[in-house]
Order: sequence, then C-alpha cells, then structure tokens
Amino acid sequence: MSAKRDRVLVCDGRHVDERVVLAILTIGTFIAPLDSSIVNIALPAMAADFGARLTSVGWVATAYVLTTASFVLAMGRLADIYGLRRVYVSGFLVFATGSAACALVPSLGWLIAARVFQAIGAAAMFAAGPALVSRTFPPQRRGWALGWISLAVSAGLTIGPALGGTLVALWGWQGIFLVNIPLALVTAGVARALLPEDCPDAEPFDIAGAALVSVTLTSALLALSETARSGVIAPTTIGLAAVAVVAGMVFVRVERRVAHPLVDLGMFRRWRFSAGLISAVLSFTSLFAVTFTMPFYLLKVQGLAPQTAGLLLTATPLTMALFAPAAGRASDRMGSRRLSTAGLVLLAVTLTAMTRIAVDTHPGFIVLALVGVGTGLSVFSAPNTADILRATPRTRVGVGSALVGQARNLGIAFGVGVTALVISLGLGGADLMSSEAVLVGAEAELFVSAMRSAFVVAAVVAALGAAIAWSRGEATDADAIEVDAGFPARVDLPARESGEEVE
Repeated sequence: MSAKRDRVLVCDGRHVDERVVLAILTIGTFIAPLDSSIVNIALPAMAADFGARLTSVGWVATAYVLTTASFVLAMGRLADIYGLRRVYVSGFLVFATGSAACALVPSLGWLIAARVFQAIGAAAMFAAGPALVSRTFPPQRRGWALGWISLAVSAGLTIGPALGGTLVALWGWQGIFLVNIPLALVTAGVARALLPEDCPDAEPFDIAGAALVSVTLTSALLALSETARSGVIAPTTIGLAAVAVVAGMVFVRVERRVAHPLVDLGMFRRWRFSAGLISAVLSFTSLFAVTFTMPFYLLKVQGLAPQTAGLLLTATPLTMALFAPAAGRASDRMGSRRLSTAGLVLLAVTLTAMTRIAVDTHPGFIVLALVGVGTGLSVFSAPNTADILRATPRTRVGVGSALVGQARNLGIAFGVGVTALVISLGLGGADLMSSEAVLVGAEAELFVSAMRSAFVVAAVVAALGAAIAWSRGEATDADAIEVDAGFPARVDLPARESGEEVE
C-alpha cells in the first residue's frame, strides 16, 4: 500500500496513517466483547463471595447488556454532536473507572451499579468505533477495515472465557475487572494522541428522545427475557411489552417534531439502510439459536466435560476471526449485496443441516456445523456493516454506527428469547434443565427434538434475512455517500431532509 493511500486528510488539515487508526480501533473493539464474555465464568465465585443466589448474581451480566443497549444510540448522537474521538476516548475513561469500581465494591448491589456505569463507557466505545472507521477509510477500503473490527469482536468473545477462568483462579473474580484498567487507560491515551479530530455538528442533544429510547429498549429486552422465563401471557411480560410499545410510539412522535432528533427517522426511508439493519437483526437472531442451545446439548445430552464443550464451541468465533478480514476486503472489490446474501444463505443451509443432529451425533459433525455458522456470519457481517455506513448521512455517522450495534443487541435478545420459547414449548412443560444430571433415554430425545425445532425456526429467519439483504440492490455512485477525505468539513443538511442522500 502506498504512502498516498495510507494517509488520510482530516478536518483540521493534518494527515493520519490509516494503519495507526485501525490498530487503535481494533484494540478498543476487542475490550468491550472481552468484558462481556469474561464475566459469566466468574458468576459462581461472586455468588459464593457475596452469599447470593446465582439468579441474583446473574444481574451482573444482565445489567451490563441492558445498559449498553439502552445507551448506545445516545452515545452515537453525542459523537455526532461533540466529536467521535472525544466520545470514544471518554468511553474508555468511563469504562476504566467502572472497572475499578467493580473490583472494589463491598456488596452485590454496588457491583451491579458499577457494572451499569462501566456499560455506559462500553456503549460509547461501541457507538464511536465503526463510525471512526467510516469517517477515516474511503469506501474502497472500508470493508477491509470493518473486517478487522469483526475479527476483534470475535477474538474478544473467544478469549474471554479462558482468560476469565485463569484470572479468577489467580486473583479471584476481581481479577476480571482489574485487567481492564491498564488496557483501557493506555488505549485512551494513545487514542487521544493519535486518532484524528473530526468536525462535530454542534447541535443540541435530544434529551427527551434519549430517555424515551432507553425506556423502550430496556422494556422490550426485559419483556423478551420474561417471555423465556415466564411465558408470553405472563402479567410481567405483557406489562413490559406494553411499556415498550407506548414509549416507542411516543419516541416516534417526539422525533418527528423535534428540530434536532436523536435519530433522524428519514434515514429509514432509504431501503439500503433499513434492509441492512433488518438483516443484521435476523442474522444475530439465527446465530443465538445456536449459541443458546449448543452448550446445553453438549453438556446435558452428550455429557461432555465443560472444558471439552468450551473448546468445541470456540469453532464459531474462531472461524469468524479467520474469515472476517477476507470477507471485508472482498466486499471492497465486489460490493456488499452478493456477499451478505451468500453469508445468510450459508447460515440457513447450515442450520437446516443441524436439524439432523441426534443424541449421539459425532463431535466432528458438530464442529463442522459450527464452522459453517461462523463462515456464514463472517461473509455477512463486515460487508453488511460497510453498506449500512455507506448509506448513512455523513452528519449522522455516529448514530448509524450505534444502530449497527443496536441491531446486534436486538438480534441477540430475539435469538435467546425466541429460542428459549421454542425449546420450552417443545419440552411441553418438562423441567429438564434444573438438575446437573446428564439426560438419557426419552428425556434426551425430547430435548434434541425441541432443539431441532429451534434450528428450523432459526433457518427460516436466516433465509428471510438473505432475501432482505438481496432486495436492497447494489450501491451505486449516485446513491453512495462518499467520504474520500477521511473527516470532511461539516455538511449542513436540511432539518427534515437529513435522511436523504447527499450528492
């Protein structure tokens, strides 16, 4: 790569090396999913230390997920207003402070509160990271850069459980939070010194919209969780769903009237943008049908040791880590439509093949299937993200990036909720999960039958996602938003037309 291609012009006239920017963003993107995956293995130690039930300690993980999902859109808008670099660096500082608080708390309640604070920092990192890629890299190399970002996410998810187990053994559960502090502080300092400065919008922040979207998303995610736990018609499920619907309707009404909305709803009139987000939600919904059910299958049906099961389950994230950069680079050459569609078709085919899994299926077939899942997601994710950001107005790239993260969160929530519901219906009320004993005979067959039904639903969802990905068409010079100079000067869009294409 020539020096001319390596260096990009930013808003204030300086030049920044693309590779430096990508290295910083890759490290930053690695930290947040690492912290998400590292915590679960420490929950039993936390329960023993605080003398709490495992269901109560589970809120240490749940609070982090809910807070990240609730704040990521607000952080994306703040990045558009105050600058991507400022929000990105601030996210690391908040994350480091929250990590220190998590390691020093005296009680479970304080730990959950510290996790909420930590997750606000993670939301800022999630929102600003892909947006910085979009602003820094020209369209012909953006998919390649996003492929490396996808690799960082997969690496964080892969390394988390093993690293968490080692840290808990050495330093107790506090170790999983202490390790974040130097990594986050060093990355924040390097990012502050080397990341390019962008030209923010200097528009007012939509506080009402931020509050309403947080209530909507939190209620919706809790309703999905309650669906799996208590059923669709449980009073708690219905109440939370009603709150989500009402808050969502009010949010749409407010966003249509406010001069500077949190989310410019006009963005969704562009089908390429909306189709990319919808297919992203459906892809993660399908993925988490596998992520949710396979641990139960390997441990409770096949009777594998936790270490062996964990090793087999790394096949999916490892495959994603291997293929994501190549998929991103391919999308730069051939466009996103065919690749993203092919990825979801492969995912649907793999899920269909997984409906043949039996009680005694050979582990080799399981690994092959998990590799197929990882390959499908790799071929889909980076090209799809690149196309979404390409279809995002340049003054809303922070929100566009945040919406990509929000699509992932919603897909995970839908995947877990729908899969748990299908499994529950398939078991017909039988309680097979409360005991640590391995399932045998009719009970094992019953669970496998329910799991197959979940894979059928997931395959249909993936096929629907493929159809939507294909329907958006290929990007053209006429409708693409080109950012040839990395961080261009601010472009003022008409207040009610900011969702339209910028020529």
